[in-house]
Amino acid sequence: MSFRGPNIIKINGGLGQQAPSDRNVAGLLLRKAYFVPGKFETGKTYELHSLDDATALGLSPASDANNTTGASATTAMAWYHISEFFRLNPDGTLFVKPVPEAPASFATHLGDIMAVSGNKVRYIGVVYGFDPATLPTVTGGFGGTVAADIATAQQWVEAQAAANVYVDCVVLGGIVSAAPVDLKALNAPQVHVTVACDSGYFAALGYPANFASTAAVGTVLGSIGCRMLSESIGSVMLERYPSNKRGSANYSLTDTRQNRWVKFGTSSGNAYETIPQIQRDDLTAKGYGYAGYYEGYPGVYLNGDATCTLVTDDYDTIHINRLWNEAARMVRRALVPRMNSKVQIDPASGKIKASSVADWDAASKRELNSLLAEGEIADFRFAMDPNQDVIAQGKVLVKVSITPNGIAKAIEAEIGFNNPAQS
Repeated sequence: MSFRGPNIIKINGGLGQQAPSDRNVAGLLLRKAYFVPGKFETGKTYELHSLDDATALGLSPASDANNTTGASATTAMAWYHISEFFRLNPDGTLFVKPVPEAPASFATHLGDIMAVSGNKVRYIGVVYGFDPATLPTVTGGFGGTVAADIATAQQWVEAQAAANVYVDCVVLGGIVSAAPVDLKALNAPQVHVTVACDSGYFAALGYPANFASTAAVGTVLGSIGCRMLSESIGSVMLERYPSNKRGSANYSLTDTRQNRWVKFGTSSGNAYETIPQIQRDDLTAKGYGYAGYYEGYPGVYLNGDATCTLVTDDYDTIHINRLWNEAARMVRRALVPRMNSKVQIDPASGKIKASSVADWDAASKRELNSLLAEGEIADFRFAMDPNQDVIAQGKVLVKVSITPNGIAKAIEAEIGFNNPAQS
């Protein structure tokens, strides 16, 4: 004997520790953007983890202001949109790509952002720049090429999904006309159009009047990132506040110290107070995102998270798309290890053995139970029909159904009087 003794093997994974969540990773494409020589160059994608990272790239309120006039004028204000993202979502990560032109098709640029992020970007926004000396053409209720870009964005999202890369939402900045088209009829369930505009911020800095056409894409991206998957970006309160906002009674967009969302309206230049309630209801019904307030309650909030598809479509909101995508990622992680694996078959009946069904069920539940524990969903069900003919078909069919939590898009309260003497 050589006195080696027992062979001790180190086992890993028993503590069940999780890698940091990558749910809060966003992308931002700035079209017709300005650049800072040697620091913030067009055509490159930059990874930012805080506003300090943007400052290191030479971005600031001054860099925005210095590019509002002249031959290189642009309203694709990098600092403003980036600062809004991190103001509302300090724990997020943002991949930013400025491009000098306003291309008719932007799918290539979105693909570049995804590639640099290692496909970690979950939601992405597109900011449109234009010469402030000329208001962009308004066609079919949008400025510039936004109408065509809705279809392009949806096609891009679907192409990503076909490659098993799930993008929750593309946010486009638009300009709403006096007779807005119905976005809900455009069959783009993963595209959100915002026409919200923080007009008071631009006015206070002396920007040209046409900056009222700047839609708040950075604000919407930040509003998505600071919320749980199952929360609407129109929620007044958050279920989990950022560390610097814990204890807050609500999560208003307003920050009076930075003059953010003190005076606001739509990208068409209309102040919120001047928009009749019937028009506000019409914008909401047609799927436009904008900002407003509840009479008698402090703060400014987004009206909801509608996407450009019919209300009868399951995926007509951002939060439902986020939930489905997260479930798809989880189920995929659970089932990929079972690719080309053996499926136990009962020799008498040809059915899948109960032990195999239980194994696959347990693997999926290990992933999806986290959504249940976090309160993101109300329930889920995994089903695997043991009667399917795996030997002949060479594939296994499973079904996962998810019960989401509801969203109080409207509240009705009955109030009356009671006379105890008459009771």
